Amino acid sequence: MIQAAAQQKDTHLTITPTVLGERHLPDQLASVTRISSSDLSLGHVTRALCRGIVQNLHSMLPFQQLKEWGVDRVMGSGSALSRNEVLKQEVQRAFPLPLCFGQDVDAAFGAALVMLRKDLGPKEP
Repeated sequence: MIQAAAQQKDTHLTITPTVLGERHLPDQLASVTRISSSDLSLGHVTRALCRGIVQNLHSMLPFQQLKEWGVDRVMGSGSALSRNEVLKQEVQRAFPLPLCFGQDVDAAFGAALVMLRKDLGPKEP
């Protein structure tokens, strides 16, 4: 699946993967839109699903908010990113900041880093 998606650099297909809603939008249901016969391959569907996952995260932490908080890079961790090159590409596409991906760390590592830096407010001048 990932290899097929890697061959599709773009897709018009849109997947919103919020089957059970989301914390900030509990009534939001999953959806698939912009379906065309040219976007029904395994590669297009997998690319659209990866993009939808990242767009969901991006909707909760948009670039503008990160910029206001003084965030100057994004660190990705977890097995989903380490095993899925397409997911990495979509993270790079969604977040216009320098990105680094943790090696041999799981998602709990990223959560711990955030908790260590509780002062995510604006930087003092």
